[in-house]
Amino acid sequence: MVRSRDFAGEERSQVQEDFNLFIDHLNQKYGDSLRSQFAITLGDEFQGLLEDPSIVPDIIWEAHQWQGLPGFRLGIGFGRIDTKIPPTAINLDGPAFHRARAAIQRAKSEGMMGGVFAGFGEQIDIIANGIACLLEFHVRRRSKKQLQMIDLLRHSASQIEVADKIGLTPQAVNDSKKAAGWEAYRAGEEALRQVLFLASSEAIR
Repeated sequence: MVRSRDFAGEERSQVQEDFNLFIDHLNQKYGDSLRSQFAITLGDEFQGLLEDPSIVPDIIWEAHQWQGLPGFRLGIGFGRIDTKIPPTAINLDGPAFHRARAAIQRAKSEGMMGGVFAGFGEQIDIIANGIACLLEFHVRRRSKKQLQMIDLLRHSASQIEVADKIGLTPQAVNDSKKAAGWEAYRAGEEALRQVLFLASSEAIR
């Protein structure tokens, strides 16, 4: 979590409560795709073990859009786990976690917020990190209302449902979708999903 030391007293307590809600939300929503559920570690960090890497773009989106939290630097490592895998991701160790830690350090040193990838292979890491940077660049330039609309569209809401939720006409939603670059963002996320899935599938063979 970025700037976690800026919070103290009641504000810190509220942030921690929101953090707990966020982790519970991830575990409930993506439980079927997790090998070991997300857990809070060191107070302002969290970790988990994914069964399906194609949900990574969803985790990145959720982490940056969750209300009440300042945002996260995210490190995604791929590799072997050397310890017994418990239901919750505590006391795990192996190259996957070492690579995730190295990715977090890179994210911190370079100010990267869109997710940093390590261990998928030199070329895949370059591709995944490039796509993640472009997606983050795109998101930073969207208004709060545009991000709300993209969030609804990401969750398969129809244009009419989006219009009703954000108080616009369907035609205005269509125009706003174009202005927000929704199609480009969706294509970028799908590209990231595919490259991570292919890399992990190839490694398992």
